[in-house]
Amino acid sequence: MDNEIRHRLEELVRAIGESEEFRTYEEARHRLELEPEKKKRANDFRRKNFQFQNSEESMSAQAQVAMYHEREALRRDPLIDEYLKAELVMCRLLRQVSLGIMETVDLDLDSMEDILV
Repeated sequence: MDNEIRHRLEELVRAIGESEEFRTYEEARHRLELEPEKKKRANDFRRKNFQFQNSEESMSAQAQVAMYHEREALRRDPLIDEYLKAELVMCRLLRQVSLGIMETVDLDLDSMEDILV
């Protein structure tokens, strides 16, 4: 990697680490880690949600309803809700950064659209 790019990457990583979004996420994560059972519940849900979001097979309507109810139950706990919200904000920030970088380079991926979805 070019030294200039490496330097800019380090600056970007530092800026993300110093951002309000990251600080909020880290604080919420730390508070959740103090309650292992709640952390386990949140992580179990995150795992299922990730698998659902990244599965090529669609989830049954019954499974979707169950996920919805599980999410709503978790969100009633202020500690878990705070963590999940902070994580979502952090993921959106990282997605915006990634998209911003990808938009600067045309990799001519139109012919691969079917496998990149």
